[in-house]
Parts: sequence; C-alpha cells; structure tokens
Amino acid sequence: MASCAFSSSAPAPAGVKTIVPPPLPHPRHPTRLTSSLPCDELSALGQDDGDEAVPVPDNILSTPRMVRNAVYSFVNPEDQSKNAFLLGWNKEFAKELGVDTNKIERSQWSEQELDHLVKLLTGGGRKIPAPQQDENDADKGPREAQPWAHCYGGHQFGYYAGQLGDGRAISLYETVNPATGQSWELQLKGAGKTPYSRFADGYAVLRSSIREYLCAEAIAALDVASSRSLAILSTETMVAREDGGEPGSIVCRVAPSWIRFGSFEIFFYRKDRINLRRLAEYVCDEVYNLPRDDPQEMAAFTEQFRKVELEKARKAASDEPKHVSAAVEGEAEGAPVTTREPKALYRNRFAKMFEQVAYKTAIMVSGWQAIGFCHGVMNTDNMSILGLTIDFGPYAFLDKYDPLFICNHSDTEGRYSFQQQPGICLWNLGRLALTLENLIGAQERVDDLDWLRQQESDTEKEETLKEGAKDIVVEILNKSFRDVFLKDYRRRMNEKIGLGGADQVKDADLTEIVVPALAWMDDYEVDYHQFFRDLADYKVEGADTVDENGAQIEALVKKLLPTPVHLARGSVAVEEIKNWLVPYHTRLVQSLELKDDQTRRTRMNKVNPAFVLRNWVAQKVIERATESVMKTREESTEEDPDKDLLDRVLWMCQHPFGEEDSSQAEETTTTADGTCEIKRNDAGLEVYGEYVGPVPEWGQGIQCSCSS
Repeated sequence: MASCAFSSSAPAPAGVKTIVPPPLPHPRHPTRLTSSLPCDELSALGQDDGDEAVPVPDNILSTPRMVRNAVYSFVNPEDQSKNAFLLGWNKEFAKELGVDTNKIERSQWSEQELDHLVKLLTGGGRKIPAPQQDENDADKGPREAQPWAHCYGGHQFGYYAGQLGDGRAISLYETVNPATGQSWELQLKGAGKTPYSRFADGYAVLRSSIREYLCAEAIAALDVASSRSLAILSTETMVAREDGGEPGSIVCRVAPSWIRFGSFEIFFYRKDRINLRRLAEYVCDEVYNLPRDDPQEMAAFTEQFRKVELEKARKAASDEPKHVSAAVEGEAEGAPVTTREPKALYRNRFAKMFEQVAYKTAIMVSGWQAIGFCHGVMNTDNMSILGLTIDFGPYAFLDKYDPLFICNHSDTEGRYSFQQQPGICLWNLGRLALTLENLIGAQERVDDLDWLRQQESDTEKEETLKEGAKDIVVEILNKSFRDVFLKDYRRRMNEKIGLGGADQVKDADLTEIVVPALAWMDDYEVDYHQFFRDLADYKVEGADTVDENGAQIEALVKKLLPTPVHLARGSVAVEEIKNWLVPYHTRLVQSLELKDDQTRRTRMNKVNPAFVLRNWVAQKVIERATESVMKTREESTEEDPDKDLLDRVLWMCQHPFGEEDSSQAEETTTTADGTCEIKRNDAGLEVYGEYVGPVPEWGQGIQCSCSS
C-alpha cells in the first residue's frame, strides 16, 4: 500500500514556463484515506514506494475486475479534456470549500488557470495546487494527483449484489478548509472506467450530471445534509444510452467522506474481519473523531459487572432443579411470567460510531420527509456513513402530496416510495449493524484481540457476541433513530405549518394538526409546497374562531385545489378544511407570538421554499443546456437567450425562499400577464418568475430511471 497520496512534481527546467495551478484549494498531504487504508495489489504496484515501484498503464488500472482486501484502487481519470469546457462553477460552495478568496469568481481567473482547471477536472491534467507547507519548506510547487476509486458492496432493492464500487466516480484529492477545519474529498463523476465499472463505460451524460449538480445544492439549502457540487463540465464524449447517444459531462462533487454502508458490507460478506475492523477504526478515528476506549474504564466495567453476572449465573445453575417443568420456565398457560434483569451493556467506540450513523441518518430522512424529497434508489451502497444525501439519480420533489409516490419508474414494487423512506433507512441500518455485530458485541473486550479471535472461531461463542450486540443495536435504533426521527420531524413540520420552533412543539400537534393536513392534501391532490406557502397568508388577528374566516378559507381552497377537483368537490373540501382549521386556529390564537400574522408569515416563508427543484424545472434546464452545448460545439452565432439558465436555477436552488432572499435580489419586474414576479439577483441573473408558479400540465408526475 502506498503511504502517500501525492508525489512532488519535478522542478521546471530553465526556460520552461512554470505551470500555474488551477483555482482550487490546497490538498491534504498525505491523503488521509489512502495513507490509512489498503488499496488493491495491482494499483499499489505503480505507487511511489522507492525502487519497487512498477509503472502500471492506465488501461490496466481501469480494467474492471474483482478487487479483494482493499478499500480503494488507484486509478486515473480518462482524458476527456479535448474541447471540454466549464458549464457551471458554484462560487458559493467554493468559499465553503476553502478556495482562495481572490479566486472565487470566474472573472478573477487567468485563461491559463481556467484551462488547467478544465483539464484537471476532465482527466487531461494531473497537476494540483501544492499542499499547505511551512514557509521554510523549499518544495512549494504543484503536486501530481494520485486519484482513487472506492470499493464497496451493497444491497440493491433488498438483495445483496456483491462487489459494486465507484464505477464512474474517481476521487481526485482531499483538502481541509483552514478557516473551519472541515475536510473534503473532491470526486469526479463521469471520469471514465474504474476497476468497479463492471460492464458500464464509466461516463455520465449531461442529463444526469445537471440533475446532481443542482439537487445537491437544493437539498443543502433546505437544511438537509448532502454532498455538494463544485463544478460541471461538458465533454466531447458522446455516451451511448438506451435512447441513443447523449452528450457527456463530468460533475465535480464534494463530501467530507464518500464511505458508505456498503463499504462495510463487502468485507463482511467476504468474511474479511481484518479489513472490516481497519475500516471501522478509520471511521471512528478519522471520520467521527471518536476517542479510543479507555482501558481503565473497560477494566473497571469488567470488575463491576461481569464478575457479578458470572456469580449470578453459577448460583442460578446450582439452584435449578434437575427436572425443570414448563411452568417453571414460564411457558405454560397461566404460569407467572419471569422477569429478566437488564443486562450490563458496554458501548465501545464501534457502538458509539453506529449510534452516530443512526442519529445522522434519522436527521437526514426526517428532512427528506419534511421537504417532500424522494430519493428513489435507497440501496445500501447509496447510504452515506455520515448521513449525507448522496448519489442523485431518479430523485424527485413532490408536486401534489402523495405518500405512495414513486419517483423511480424502475421501482415497480414501490420499495423506495416516499412514505417508505424512513423504514428503508431503518432496514439499511440493520444491514450495517450486521457487519459490526462482533465488534459491538465484544463490548469492553473489543481490544483483546486474542480473545476476540477465539470467540469468532467458535460458532457458539460467536453467537454470544451477536446476542450482546443485539441488545445494544436495538436500543440504538429505538433511541438514536426512531425517537430522533420523530422529534426532528415534529420540529420541522411544526415550523413549516406555523406552530413555532422546537420549544413550542406539543405532543398532539403531529396527530391532530400535521397528519390531518397531509391527509387533506392527499385527498384533494394539493401541491405539497404550495400548501404551506399559501397557509402562511392565513390570518387570525381579529378572528377568534374559524367561522369568522369563511371567505378567506374559501379563497384558500380555490387557490390550492386543481381546477377539476375544485369544480367537483370544492364545497366538501371547504367544510373538511374548516374542521381541520379548528385545532390549528385555536393553537395560533392561544399564543401571542403565533397570533401575530406577519411574524408567523415571515417565519413560515423562511422554511417553506417558493422555488422547488421540481422535475419539470430540471428537465427544462437539461433541454436548454443541451441546446446551448450543441450550439457551442457547432460554433453557432445564433443568439442563445437561455445560456445562463443553469446559473440562474443554481442560484434559485441556493436561495429558494423567494421574498426571504430579497436581500440577494436587486430588481423586481412582472411579466406582461402579471402572473410571475421576476427578480434580478446581485449577478444580474433573472430569477424566480415562472419557476415559482404552478406546475405545468406536461411537468406533473415526471419519473426518471436509474440510467444516467
């Protein structure tokens, strides 16, 4: 295994132009992941290990194959830099990533910097900025990247699929933002074949790249943990897909870690306990920064509890009669039920790691349910160990509220439908727990490696480990997933519906107000997001009861219901929403803070987006961007009014709350028909307008497939 992630570039000979690095942050040196975990034997041959290094051709490194005993493989992106160009640059995230403040804007780059950035992100260059070093360090030149692809397995639609891995994503390098201390791993999706490509080509099409580029930022802006997007590029590659050739693209996506549940599963199903533990240690130490277990604390636990348990077991055995009846066992009808004393359970660092994963996953999926996001492919290889939303494929935001909505038309059974998402997260956590059960079940003796090996080599003793893990895992899933999910979902929904923050949540709010509101939306095909935006305009000042708001309620229902539904069932809908409004109205007028209409409206519109990245919006961006790319490649002189649409929609994804982002919008105009308010942001881009209006008929209920 190579011990470093970058090698120094040789100094430029006299008279040769110095290479200017691209406008990207400094890399971490050595790379944390590749210097800590094993790579596969073939790709390790070509690394800088002194005289033993053996150059391995790129086409060999990227050959699909079974990879064993490895967390990753070194592999270089395919060179797709010829005639490639930058389609989009996310300057807002570039700041968060740690890009030099003098290089945030594209206008601040030299032509050489832009050229090197495009080449690096499309596989045509290897030079990256020099690592952060001491002033006395003479080697300040650019480094040569040594990219890698992750190896992992995973359950796909409920069945274990064996080796999967990064089939078209290649990690370029790691960096740390010195201002925040946050580490990041830059990854290129669509960068070409890797050892994990199987029968695929390793490319990504423009369609799927745009969807990921935009959605990662939309999710993050709605306060849900997500990977992030830095850049999107157009390549000359024409990619073969079901409907013919499509223009190729590469998206540079970023996350603190790309380790997944499936990263553990591949070692578990291969019975590779050594590397499973190495990976678990790495996640504890480097990803979650958990402290090592204290030997003295573990010894004290053993002294306090284990000896007592042993004495109780011996006493129980000596007191037991020779012939135990069913009644004594508590199994016969009418027999008294025996009570078990709670076991003493020690949560070692691996249990604490699993607890953190469960907690973060609960927060993530509660966010999905609150913002109306359907992921579409919640396989365990798409589940982040950090509880991040990753791998944006056939996702969708809800249009009309439908708990049974399936966004992926390949999901014929509805396994990953909207309402199933929390349960699927729980199921996936169970698969992760299975890989960790021996480490968790070893409890305070987890660092007694000889003892642990003995337990694992004996079937009966290993079952004892599993039993010990079961009690801990069940408790974690109950408290760190179920309870956390419900608490966070209640908080989010109370904020959305105007009932205040976490300190104002009441137990009955979910069952008496939130759930009935969702049921009403479902019954009358109401747009999920528009319901909350329009409800923010509901006024209670001067109206002590719902009956005093009759005209207002009728207007609200007419605005929310689709025209055919309103014509057919509008009067019934009014009566039903009046019944719902009774407890809601009462909750508002009982609180001086909630009763203030303007304050409540402002708060609701800070959490309920005016702009939503609906599938029809993404589709329109894809169509216009594809046309723009083709015009650029054909060197067309025809005017392209939608050339900036990608940048405009990215800005709206990052500022989705409309009027609450008015500080970012400098000019407001209205369309000729008066239906759409258009604003210009600080960069002069037209935003909002038609993209915050009703869903067009052609754009309702769009589904996507996994193909991209």
